[in-house]
Amino acid sequence: MPVKTEKSKKSAPSRRAKHAESGRYVLTRVLLALLTLAVIALGLLLFLAKEGLLFPPKETPDAGAEMTESEKCRAVFYVPEGEPIVVSAGKGDLLVPPDGPEIEHYRFLGWADEKGRRLEDAELRLYADASFSAQYAVAFRSESGETRHEAYLPLDADGCFRPFSPLTRREAAEILFSLLDTDAVGSGSFADVKAEDSCFLAAATLKDLGVIGGSRFHPDEGVSHAEFYEMLAAFYPPCGMPYAFDNISESDSYYSRFCLARHEGWLDDPAVEPDSDLTRAEAAHVFNLLRGRGSVAETNTAKVGTILDVSFRDPYFWDIAEASIAHDCENGGENERWAQSEALPLREEGFFFIGTELHCIDSEGSPLVNETSGNFRFGPDGAYTTGLPELDELVQAKFKELKLDPQKMTTDLMLRKCYDNVTYHSRYLKGDTYEVGATGWELDAAYRMLAEGKGNCYCFAGSFAVLARSLGYDAICYSGTVGPRKSPHGWVEISFDDVPYVFDTNLEYEEHMYKHKTTCMYKLPPARAKGWHYVKEAEQA
Repeated sequence: MPVKTEKSKKSAPSRRAKHAESGRYVLTRVLLALLTLAVIALGLLLFLAKEGLLFPPKETPDAGAEMTESEKCRAVFYVPEGEPIVVSAGKGDLLVPPDGPEIEHYRFLGWADEKGRRLEDAELRLYADASFSAQYAVAFRSESGETRHEAYLPLDADGCFRPFSPLTRREAAEILFSLLDTDAVGSGSFADVKAEDSCFLAAATLKDLGVIGGSRFHPDEGVSHAEFYEMLAAFYPPCGMPYAFDNISESDSYYSRFCLARHEGWLDDPAVEPDSDLTRAEAAHVFNLLRGRGSVAETNTAKVGTILDVSFRDPYFWDIAEASIAHDCENGGENERWAQSEALPLREEGFFFIGTELHCIDSEGSPLVNETSGNFRFGPDGAYTTGLPELDELVQAKFKELKLDPQKMTTDLMLRKCYDNVTYHSRYLKGDTYEVGATGWELDAAYRMLAEGKGNCYCFAGSFAVLARSLGYDAICYSGTVGPRKSPHGWVEISFDDVPYVFDTNLEYEEHMYKHKTTCMYKLPPARAKGWHYVKEAEQA
């Protein structure tokens, strides 16, 4: 056996290494070749694709070729009269809705989908079949842009607008009828509206048009907010926007009508009571909007004059002026300015009467409404008020009893008649006394005397004071003492030319009743009053 040498042991691994190295070399060359071919092939594909040789375009149909049913969408537009309007379009294509057909006495508002949502855009993109319904409202005439505005809610015979009085159903019907864009006259009838009635044609036409309904109209009753907005709903589509109200829920049948009123700007108060009467001032605001009479930029109140029960400071003043004073205007609509007008006289400062109720004009020619002047308070109708409605009624009842007529009598004569009535047609009855200098007792004392016809000296004084104030005299009641014995007493003072005069109905009553004297305590000048020792203020300690 041959003996292996060290050299033979080392030669075998060397050969294997050479074979392995040779194999890696070959593999590398093959991978490089494949990568090169891939790059060449990708470049060739990109070139062929770019030239359109790899994927030739599909043939497109001719422009006149019909689409298949699967490629079409149909829109059906339903109208009140006649066949539906059918329009086809490709899926995703834009479609222009057709014009709504004209219907006499109505105006086309637009199209609404199956859920009642109105199409607001001029174009519609369809992806599926759909249907729409035409929406109409009673035709309504607008005065926007006109240069002459006639009065439609006139003042009464006294020159008052009566802003807080309810708008009657008669007035509502007549004004709405005057706004209709048609000369047609309806034949609808109501059991309580006769042919000779001023609102007969208005009520009959509005009933035919579906604006009002029922068998009885009740023309002279006030129209509630809910009833009024129900009428207006015939002229406008639902707004589709929800609003929150304090006294109306979404389940109420008239909820959508009030949403419409808020949306159109007819109503600003979310706390409105749906059954409350719509006032004439509120109605003026709404009707001006309906007529297209926008906000008024005018500030010259002389072009309106004095509306005797509407203050220049009233937020509804220009709405009321628009409704009650005929005028020419510029920029009819938004920012309207008055030109020529049938203005009322601008009253001078001072008191005046409407019937037997006292009113007052300030230095600007505006009546005082819900305002005070000195010791005089004027209520929402502009009439003087004691602050107690029941006492105001007793005062007016007394004026009626005494047959006072400010148009035929001087205020001095009426004051004397009130003084004599309190003095000689009342009875004395003991009652509470007040401390010297006490104030604020006269209204309760006056109510007792005018309601019951009897009372103590404070009741005599209080009743004469409120009667005098209702005639425009600044009568002041005093609680103090009288005579050398300093007896507790109440009396009245009125100043003329800054000089205070005493009017003491109870003391004259006592002088006649108990002392059989003909003492006159009417309009005592300071010199004579001093002899009776009147004390107004508590003596200082």
